[in-house]
Amino acid sequence: MRAALYSGNPLCVECDRLGRVTLATQRDHIKPLAEGGTDDASNAQGCAMPAMMPRAKQSRREAEPAALGRGGGGKSL
Repeated sequence: MRAALYSGNPLCVECDRLGRVTLATQRDHIKPLAEGGTDDASNAQGCAMPAMMPRAKQSRREAEPAALGRGGGGKSL
């Protein structure tokens, strides 16, 4: 899957959006799997690791309140 993605567009889409030319090194889901995204070519884009980090951190922050609401709030003392 990754080879096909990189052969079609070897550049990081996030870096390209910012005007930088950087080779993609990671296969990224446009819509995260945790939010109902699919694991197929229509939901994949190439990213460089530094470009992925802000998105990954944001996704984790958005997921934390939901996890806490399901009893994942930690230990009671």
